[in-house]
Amino acid sequence: MPTPPHDSPHDRPSLQRRLLRPADFAEALQLLPPWLALSEAQRAGLPALWARLLHHPGFNADAIEDVAAPAGQRLQALGMSIALDTAWQQRLRAAPTPWITQQLYAELLDGRTAPPGERELARANASADEDGGVSFMVLHYQQRNGDMRDPHAVAVLSAGVVAMRVAHAGHRVREVFQEAFQSEREYMASVGMVQRSAHNQPASGQGLPELFSLTRREALHKLPGFQLREIFEHTPPRFHFRGAEQRLLRRALFDESDEEIAALLGVSMHTLKKQWRAIYARVEERFPALLAEPGAAASDGVRGPEKRRTLLRYLRQHLEELRPHAAPRL
Repeated sequence: MPTPPHDSPHDRPSLQRRLLRPADFAEALQLLPPWLALSEAQRAGLPALWARLLHHPGFNADAIEDVAAPAGQRLQALGMSIALDTAWQQRLRAAPTPWITQQLYAELLDGRTAPPGERELARANASADEDGGVSFMVLHYQQRNGDMRDPHAVAVLSAGVVAMRVAHAGHRVREVFQEAFQSEREYMASVGMVQRSAHNQPASGQGLPELFSLTRREALHKLPGFQLREIFEHTPPRFHFRGAEQRLLRRALFDESDEEIAALLGVSMHTLKKQWRAIYARVEERFPALLAEPGAAASDGVRGPEKRRTLLRYLRQHLEELRPHAAPRL
């Protein structure tokens, strides 16, 4: 099962994994990899792009935060990935040229491409085709401290690996792509990624990034316990929550308050409470035993928080409930 998005023994007490927020964007720009050579105009356009994609079910933006660090320096790492449309998948499987991330960002910024919509993701996640599913491109991962001799840097990287698993698990993932340099090849191999491209590398300097990926077929041939295997394990959801409900629950998994969630999603507290009631009603209809825990008080004032804790505990182990999925026809 996917590791819950907190309480990892690898984390320092002051480290936490959470979803990116608009208030983080200025700090997030500091965590773009140096090799991501975007133009000044493209770099300036990233916050607006991230804001547009932030709640899209095919976009992941995960931060590792050190709450003990000074304000403005709390983000220790940032990772982003995006679901790919069919055209981009074909490009990557054919003859990919170097600097794919720059090309993809350029097309996202000028509107030439966009991640698959909610309905398309729902169909892909429900596909029974052996080659069906959703493919993701890791746009970039960067942490402030990259010295793996430092225990703090290792703890941040461990949290980043868990964040990657949690971000993608629950989809019917077909393939995960990522660019990396030859100096990173050993690490990429350690997490199971296979090198797909072979460019003529210059004799000196950093060289050109190579394309790595891992397919569902390759991952599921690994034994359970393999780091990225669980990303590719898929179970159809039980509840089929609506998109707005999934967006609410995704934020709630990281212990954000209702006030924070309402502000982030741009809805009123009245709307948010209606969504919680609809969520509980659907759970009680389809899995009544889940919320009927011994010791839960009968009054709504007490039982509400208990219901939420019980539901979120379940969802942390069943992330498919937070992904678009075409409901079966009855």
